Amino acid sequence: MSAQLSDIDLVLVDKWQHNFPLVPKPFNLIARETGVDALDAISSYERLVANGVISRIGAVLAPNTVSASCLAAVSAPPHFVETAAQLINDEPGVNHNYLRENDLNIWFVVVERDRVTLEATLARIEQNTNLVVHAFRMEKAFHLDLGFSLTEQRLEKKTPVLPPVDMSVLEPGDIDLLEKLSDGIPLSDRPFLRIALKLGRSETSVLERLKVLQDAGIIRRFGVVVRHRSIGYKANAMTVWNVRDEHIDDVGATFSADPMVSLCYQRNREMPLWPYNLYTMTHANSREEALEVINRLSTMATQHVMSSDVLFSTKCFKQRGARLSRSVGVSA
Repeated sequence: MSAQLSDIDLVLVDKWQHNFPLVPKPFNLIARETGVDALDAISSYERLVANGVISRIGAVLAPNTVSASCLAAVSAPPHFVETAAQLINDEPGVNHNYLRENDLNIWFVVVERDRVTLEATLARIEQNTNLVVHAFRMEKAFHLDLGFSLTEQRLEKKTPVLPPVDMSVLEPGDIDLLEKLSDGIPLSDRPFLRIALKLGRSETSVLERLKVLQDAGIIRRFGVVVRHRSIGYKANAMTVWNVRDEHIDDVGATFSADPMVSLCYQRNREMPLWPYNLYTMTHANSREEALEVINRLSTMATQHVMSSDVLFSTKCFKQRGARLSRSVGVSA
């Protein structure tokens, strides 16, 4: 799974997926704990980005807090898949875009400043591709964490608790700060100083605000963002479940506790085409391993699940951090 990474690379990637040091010289601290020189640590991160192992070091935001977001899908005929994917990628608000094994075969995430802009983007994609866009909005998040360990076996049950988000802490300038982090921090000796200078602020104020936003739950985690497929997690399975409404909270909590479930959330149905209201994501080394997890989940909730489907991803068209605007959005 991680054979292509050296021992040092693995530590640099895995250990700092969470709790990246929000200090003036973070790479000095990382270097000391890793046993390398700070410049070597920076060079290693530059190489890992260039090689597609990580996408960035930065903030992962709680959905629908400082923006409006939506998962959407289209059904593109085989001869039109690449063209449709490119037309979707051309939208700046699209930050993830995957080909999946289903009649609804192109799945993408749109993040915009507010719901009005989000709806306009979806309508534009529909017009440009001449394909019906099916929008699936998050109604409840049970577990959201792609920063799972790359070095330890995921065996023990989790007790995922998503902390409440305190939007009252937002101040003028926070959206601009988060926007500067969309592509990650600069890989330099004092990355937060460089961000501060671009914003006309002090390094201290930037670090203080990031800590406040993290404590408030607006930043879910600050750290290394991994491209899992590049290091061996070839089986990326999105499983959709048609759960009886009165049991969805219980099933969502049960699925979220499984150590191999990295994401779990409730979304709207679109009847009669799409009866599914609960989504789980599993990142595994093989289809067999992923299906073993999915079968385990199915067994745990068999009395509450009326139907389900597994959508493996077969190609990544786009993956990057969300772009933000000056305007604070509403839930989508």
